[in-house]
Amino acid sequence: MARIVYGVAGEGFGHSSRSHLIGQHLIDAGHEVLFVASRKSLAYLRTWFGPNVHEVAGLCLVYRNRRLSPARTAAANLWGLLKQRRTNRTLYRDVLGPFEPDLVISDFEPFSAWWAIRNGIPFISIDHQHLLSQCRIDRAAGPWTARLSADVVTRCHYTGAAAYIVLNFFAAPVKNANTILAPPVVRPQVAQTTAQRSDFSLVYTTDTSWKPKLLSTLAKFPGHTFFIYGLNESQHIGNCVLKKTSTTAFLRDLADCRGVIATAGFSLLSECLFLRKRTLLFPIEGQYEQMVNAHYVQKLGLGLFRRQLDAGVLAEHLAQVDQPMPDHPDVLWPDNDRFFKILSRTIHGVFSTFDKGALQEPTVDGMPALS
Repeated sequence: MARIVYGVAGEGFGHSSRSHLIGQHLIDAGHEVLFVASRKSLAYLRTWFGPNVHEVAGLCLVYRNRRLSPARTAAANLWGLLKQRRTNRTLYRDVLGPFEPDLVISDFEPFSAWWAIRNGIPFISIDHQHLLSQCRIDRAAGPWTARLSADVVTRCHYTGAAAYIVLNFFAAPVKNANTILAPPVVRPQVAQTTAQRSDFSLVYTTDTSWKPKLLSTLAKFPGHTFFIYGLNESQHIGNCVLKKTSTTAFLRDLADCRGVIATAGFSLLSECLFLRKRTLLFPIEGQYEQMVNAHYVQKLGLGLFRRQLDAGVLAEHLAQVDQPMPDHPDVLWPDNDRFFKILSRTIHGVFSTFDKGALQEPTVDGMPALS
């Protein structure tokens, strides 16, 4: 059994939901897990793990008109620098130090990783973002500045991990021996769901400025129904049904829909792949990670990547949405069991390297919990 600090980035739902799944698996295996998280992840994880979740002052992203704003992002993080220092100094002194962890895991959370480096504690990186720096990938269409800034940010977020587990949905050569490519994981609610195919499409967007353009385009297809999530509204407008935020309802509709129209975030994309739902993706401008995701979705025949929504694009999507998913050898389909085997081998390899000895592997129902 080990004492593990699990650092979770606060931007986006994917980090917190993934860390919830992995953290619970480690706890069920007998390990003692202490979470440190910021912003949205802090609130989410506290609903599940209560006092075992502590605040770390995390970094934020600022968007404007469906684009990532590097200048505003830098300004927002610099403005909060003094508070970050106070919050993290208290965390390091009063929580992490006394906990005396054997291992730190970081899901794109830099401050816990930096603390591990300064204190000589091995740490493992588990995220999708390090695909950009740890793997050889195609250059996706988009501004060169987005590619450059994404590469710099990913490389500088933290370095020195004993191992980088890169979650991804397509095969890509890794650059370093300490990098392991792993398939995506999905929430238990998704893993236990049986996909159906009803006569509606699911749309997910949190961008209220996109609403007029979206509704006017969808209205040109009166014979098709669209369920829209992310705007947190409840109303019928023609052939569009806007729905309030609800995890249960969203997952039910995701399982039952014909196809999905959304940005190219990794978490939702992974769930679409698990349920074999074709996608029409509009990556956020300036979010190079999303541009790469959308590029490979189209390259592998899993859906479409477009920059702007219009009637022609939507007609193209609806014409191919019912086609079966391709059996492409480069697709890494979500596989929780396979991921946990990779995680188990990685943890034991890290402990062997750091001369901490092999962990005694607890069992659940008589079976090895981490193998």
